[in-house]
This record gives sequence, structure tokens and C-alpha cells, in this order.
Amino acid sequence: MTTRITILCENSVARPGGLIAEHGFAALIETPQDSILFDTGQGFGLLNNAREMKLDLQKISSVVFSHGHCDHTGGLPVLLDHLQRPLKVVAHPDIFSSRYWRSNFELRPIGMVAQRAELEAQGASFSLGCDYQALTKDLYCSGEVIRLTDFEIGDPHLVVPDSHGGYSPDPLRDDFSLALTTNKGLVILLGCAHAGVINIIEQFREKSGEERICALIGGTHLGPASEEQFQATVTKLKRYHIGRIGLSHCTGLNRGAQLFQEFSGRSFFAATGTVLEFP
Repeated sequence: MTTRITILCENSVARPGGLIAEHGFAALIETPQDSILFDTGQGFGLLNNAREMKLDLQKISSVVFSHGHCDHTGGLPVLLDHLQRPLKVVAHPDIFSSRYWRSNFELRPIGMVAQRAELEAQGASFSLGCDYQALTKDLYCSGEVIRLTDFEIGDPHLVVPDSHGGYSPDPLRDDFSLALTTNKGLVILLGCAHAGVINIIEQFREKSGEERICALIGGTHLGPASEEQFQATVTKLKRYHIGRIGLSHCTGLNRGAQLFQEFSGRSFFAATGTVLEFP
């Protein structure tokens, strides 16, 4: 029995045809026990890409959100409208926090595109919590990730309103990742890794008791990271002897190319349409 992971939404497309790329992320995880959707993208490509790949989203039992940014959660209203039935949504309690992206020129909202009440009226049933949890027999959610490293620093462009009428760095406590246990080690699936790739890996190794990393797939948020943070992360990653590294989304083109070279022969671009199977 195998588990299949299909990248349904990502910044690029892996193959010719009618697939749509968008800035965002979504992955369908089909285990022997269940089908779970990890993030939903912005909502532009989710249904189209599932249809193009002949995947039936009616089979999913739940959605797990990696965090509350719109490029990971924006597809939920579209999905609920498509399903026309109740759907469990697993997330952190901070999922509905007001979020913004700030630069010298603009302050742009990047949080959930709909209010909780609106989504519940469409059929969403939110299961909010902070703890590590089993989703299926072999699939686990990280829960709130303990920040251990001193070099994995949050993106300064990501802010939340503060009590003084201004904006402060967003701690992104709601950053969740998933891990599949296999006979070759953990397959770790990242949304954006705002908690830090190394922190996430260490949390799963500690919680699962499994030290081997079979694969690391998804957004690393190393795209906007400093050179110091990037190099420190690469140094740590090499110590894990990861079997395969699938680069996606907020890893960015430049950092993605660097990681592709650093992990030559083991790295690939996990774009929309990528299908991976793990026994």
C-alpha cells in the first residue's frame, strides 16, 4: 500500500496541458486510509487542476491549513462551494488573525479571504488546536512548532496590528507542517515553513522518534531569507542526509536554483502536477 502526494497548486507547472500555476500551495495526500488536502492555494487553480489530473476532491475527509495566509487558504470558499457538504478544517486558533505584507510602499492584507462565520455557513467545521496530532495511521500534523534555532528569523515584511496602533512582526505561531511515516523515514510536507525548516524537522524527529528523513517537500520560505540564514540552513540540512528534496513556492527561483545545486541528484522542483508515491 502506498501514499500518493500530488501538488495541486504551486507557483509553476510541471507538465504541459491545462494545469494552472498560481502563487500559492496545495497538496492532495491520498493514504490507504484517507484523502486529505493540505492547503488550498488562492482558489484560481484548485478545481481546474484536480479535474485535469482526474482527482476527485469529493473523496477528501478534511483540509489541513499550514497557516492563515490567503495564498494557502483562499481556495477554501471555492472548495466548499464545489463539495456542497460539511468539511472538517484542521488549523491553529490564530488562523483568522489579521495579517499584512508591508513594504516601503504599501501595506497589503494577506489573511483569510472570508470570515469564520461565512465559511461555516458554507459547511466548514473548524477543528482548531495547537498540539501535535495524528491525522491518519501514518500521517501527522506538527502542531505549533517550538523555535529552537537562533538563525531562522521570520520575514520582516509579514506583520500584524499591535496594541499601539501600529504593526509588529507576525510570530506566525499557526505555522503547521505534515509528516508521513514510511519504512524509509519521514516524508515532511511544508506549507511555507515560517517556523523554520530546521525547527520543523527537529519537531517531527523528536515527536515521532524517527531520525531519518526520506523526503522534504514544499515551501521553505528561504526566498526572502538573508544569506546568513540561508547558509546556516543549508549546513544543517546536509547533516540530515535527506533522500529527496522537493522545492516549491516561497523557496523562490534564486534560492531554489541554489538548493538544486547544493543537493544535486537529490533535489527536484515540486511544481503543480508533480506526483510522488511512498510505500
